[in-house]
Amino acid sequence: PPHTRSRGGRAMAGSAGASVVGSAFDRKRRLDLLLLLHGSTAALSGSLAVIFPHLFGIFLGEGWHGSFFRWNPDDQQVKLTHVIIRLYGALIVGQAFIVLHVRGCADGGMRRGIVRAYFVVFSLTTLALLRSHLTDNAWHFYNWANIILFGFLAVFYGWFYWFSPPPVFDGGDKAVL
Repeated sequence: PPHTRSRGGRAMAGSAGASVVGSAFDRKRRLDLLLLLHGSTAALSGSLAVIFPHLFGIFLGEGWHGSFFRWNPDDQQVKLTHVIIRLYGALIVGQAFIVLHVRGCADGGMRRGIVRAYFVVFSLTTLALLRSHLTDNAWHFYNWANIILFGFLAVFYGWFYWFSPPPVFDGGDKAVL
């Protein structure tokens, strides 16, 4: 047909309708990739936070104690910091299960709701970290890594929430990688 064109080795009929379907499918694959990367990274970092909280203590002003295997610090403030890091790590591990599970979910409304929730969470996290970094003396150069990480996650999830059409989130024809 005269309106047939090739896209990625596939013949597509019609220019407008096929372009939207192809684009939605590609965005669906990108969303699934984002969820896969986020879920996998969250599982790893959350597990590390639960098992080795001192690896993350540097972000909260804790000094280096010369060992990766320091289980029982003497300082009470450091012990409290480790408890908070472990609790946050447990939440991150739980989020990893949610994110990895939602990849296989056929409910577009729920997938879109999860994406919106992560956009809000990561936006607020970025703002809170940025405010703390700029107003508190305890923050270190390493915290820019967290600010940038959460900022990018907010942008990625926000892009999907604000600019993706409903077919990206819908149905059993998801492009799970």
